[in-house]
Amino acid sequence: MAITTFNYPLYEYAVGWFKRQPANPVDFIAPTLKAKGMLGTFPRYPQGYAFRSADTNRALYQPSTTVNIDAEEVPFKLKDKGLRVPVDDTELLAAGEAGADQIAQAKSASLLSIWRTSLIQEALEDFRNAVAAVESKGNWSSSDSDPIAELRTLFQEFRETNGVAPNRMLFSDNAWSILAANAEVMDMVSFNDAKVITPSLLLKLLHFEPGTEGVPQILCSTVPVATAKPGPGVPFSGTNALGTDVWLTYVDEGNQVGDMCGLRQIRQNESAPIDSVITIRNDEAHTTFYEVKGAVYNAVTAPSCVKRLAIS
Repeated sequence: MAITTFNYPLYEYAVGWFKRQPANPVDFIAPTLKAKGMLGTFPRYPQGYAFRSADTNRALYQPSTTVNIDAEEVPFKLKDKGLRVPVDDTELLAAGEAGADQIAQAKSASLLSIWRTSLIQEALEDFRNAVAAVESKGNWSSSDSDPIAELRTLFQEFRETNGVAPNRMLFSDNAWSILAANAEVMDMVSFNDAKVITPSLLLKLLHFEPGTEGVPQILCSTVPVATAKPGPGVPFSGTNALGTDVWLTYVDEGNQVGDMCGLRQIRQNESAPIDSVITIRNDEAHTTFYEVKGAVYNAVTAPSCVKRLAIS
């Protein structure tokens, strides 16, 4: 017989664990929007949504101009997510009373690490499937390519389309390495009396200066995902879930329903990517399971405010 209980101490531990983790690249480009339930709608914004002009002059005794907010309400259903880890009674007996809590906590920490990696990987796959790579750009390994000129062009097109420039740039470490090795970029680095390309130098080459309006934030990240099943004597073999992608997007600094963001994570819980942690006791199997659960929908909320480059 299985008995399920909500585990309050483990839930608090899990929330604190996520707050101590390194920057989540998905959170960087796709802020969380709290859902009211498993079903609902989210606003999908057209090009230049908040940056259109209107006649504000009101004639005497006449009403003001009416502005139609053209955001489209798109239905969604949160995807139920869950993972569990087993702790067999024999493991606890062998460890003794003092070691039992340590085993449970160590296994829970491993579970949360796998949970975090899995959710990041799944979100990146959702966004990658929804956002096609920009054509004819990103071949930065070519000897005659100019990544800085390409990025400047993308920024300009982004402004002309949306009224704002991207304020988030996410690089996979693979893409950053290709950028750093590009001949044109290396020449620019040397011209600026530097040895390597850095985020601050990249912003300078893109004609942004610290303290000026609209300076984008840059994050260079890697999300290692194992390609081989772990086990005794099995060396880690993995890949970067970010691939060689570069993401450019716009994120409103607030976190309200009406904020315009290119990408969103719609969740039931916005404090951590979990809704509950439960303990499931199976007496027949002499095993206790610790399970984390959550629900999320990864949405493209302003398609024109997202650009993806597949770097080669």
